[in-house]
Amino acid sequence: MKNLTILLVLLLALSSCGKQEKQEIPRIDQSLIKVDDLIWDLDLLQQTPDFKYLDSTSTVREILFDGPLNNGKKTKVFAYYSNPDILKTGKNQGNKFPGVVLISGGDQPALSEWVERWAYEGYAAITCDYGNNRKLPDGGPTSSMEWIYDSISHGPKAVRAFRTASISILAHSLLLGFPEVEKNKTAVTGISWGGFQTCIVSGIDNRFKAAAPVYGCAFHDETIFKKYLDQRMNQKDKNLWMSKIDPKNYLIFSQCPTLFINGNKDGCFDIVPFNKTVKLIPEKNRHIRITPNMGHDHPVGWQPREIAAFFNSIFKGGVPLPRITAIEKQAAMIKFTYESDLSLKSANFWYSNDTIHINAERIWKSIPAKISEGKIECPYPGEGFLMGFIYVNDVMNLAVSSELINSNVGN
Repeated sequence: MKNLTILLVLLLALSSCGKQEKQEIPRIDQSLIKVDDLIWDLDLLQQTPDFKYLDSTSTVREILFDGPLNNGKKTKVFAYYSNPDILKTGKNQGNKFPGVVLISGGDQPALSEWVERWAYEGYAAITCDYGNNRKLPDGGPTSSMEWIYDSISHGPKAVRAFRTASISILAHSLLLGFPEVEKNKTAVTGISWGGFQTCIVSGIDNRFKAAAPVYGCAFHDETIFKKYLDQRMNQKDKNLWMSKIDPKNYLIFSQCPTLFINGNKDGCFDIVPFNKTVKLIPEKNRHIRITPNMGHDHPVGWQPREIAAFFNSIFKGGVPLPRITAIEKQAAMIKFTYESDLSLKSANFWYSNDTIHINAERIWKSIPAKISEGKIECPYPGEGFLMGFIYVNDVMNLAVSSELINSNVGN
C-alpha cells in the first residue's frame, strides 16, 4: 500500500511536468469602453491561453499559443519570449519583472532581436507572428498588407487589424499569466502598422499601464493610405472601416500614459493626423517626440532610448522624460514652459511653410531657442510658419517635443 501511494505521487508529479499552473491575472475594465457592438470579445481575450514551448533552452524562447478563432476554427500563434533571467542564465530564477508586448508592423514576422533587446532592458517581453508569416497550417490566414483593406467587404472581423489586436491582447494575457511578470506593470509598444495597432490595443485593454506607438496613428483617411481606402472600397465599406477599425474609435478610452513617436517627414503617417491622434487622450497622459527627419523602419523604430526611459519612469522609479507643459504664442516670440528633472542642453524650433509637397517631402527649417529655468523662448520666424514644434534634448541625450502648433497667435 505504501509503495502504491508513492507510485501515485510520482505519477501525479510526472503528469504536471512541462505544465505551468495558470495564474490569476488582472481583468479588463470593460465599463470604461463605451462602444456599441465592440468587435472584440474581451471576455475571451482576457483569458490566459494555453501554450507550449517549442524551444525551452534558448535565451529567446519559441512559444506556440492558442490564438483567436478564424472562421470558427481554432488557430495557433507563434511567439518569441524572454526575460532578464532567461537571457542571463537560461532559466527563470524566481525574480519578477515588468512586461512588454511588442507589435511589429507591415509584413514583418516575429522578431527575436526585439525581444532580446527588451529582456536586456529588464523586461519580460513577448512578440508574435501576427500575420502568420511562418505559414503554420493551423496559424490562421497568412496575410499581406493588402489584406488590411480588401477584406472589409467580409466584415470588420475579417480585417487584419482585428486579428492583430486579438493576438496582441491574448499575448498580454499570456504574459500576465507568467509568475515572473509583475501584474500591474505591463506596457505595449509597436512600430508602423504595429504603432497603429498599439493605438487600438491600448484603448481597449486597460490592463496596460503604459504605451508607446511609433509612427502609427489614427485618422487613417487623412494619411497617405487614404488612396487605398478610395481605390479598394465603396463608400459603405470605407465608412465601416473608419467606424470599426480606425484607432480614433478606441484610443479615446486609453487610461495610461502614452509616448507618441513619429518623424516630422514620415512617409506613411502624416504629421497632422498624428498630432490629432495625440490629442485623443487626456493631456496629463500625453508624451510626444516628433523627431526631425526620422527614418521609417523597424531598427529605426525600436532604437529610441526614450521608450525604455519612459517605461522605466513608470515601472522602475526612473527619471521622467522632459515634458513641454504649455505654449504661449506672441507677435514676436513663442514661449514654452517645461518640466524636467534633468537640465536641458538644447532646444530648437522646427517649422514649415510648405503647402506644396506631401508629408515626406515637406520642407522644414529650424532656429535655436533659449533655455532658462522651466522656460524656453524662441523668436517668431521672420517668414512666419504654418506648423511647428519645439524639440529639446536633456543632458542624457533624451529628446521630446511639443505637440504640433499652428501659426495663429493664441491657438
